[in-house]
Amino acid sequence: MKLNIDKELLDNANSHALKNGTNITAHIESYFKSLNLSNKRLNILDLIEGLEKPNLSQYGNLKEYYYQDKLNS
Repeated sequence: MKLNIDKELLDNANSHALKNGTNITAHIESYFKSLNLSNKRLNILDLIEGLEKPNLSQYGNLKEYYYQDKLNS
């Protein structure tokens, strides 16, 4: 693979990597892996739908339920 990167940017990235005990290749690989993982993440609606449903009366006092739960925890 060939990448065209500005020399000054590349020099700064290399200095940063050396100061942190790593190299540019490791940073690039980490970035590519993060792109792959972000595609696998669920969106917030999928996460919410997967939550356990609370056992609350539709007409209950949510503030009261909150404090009761806090006392019981």
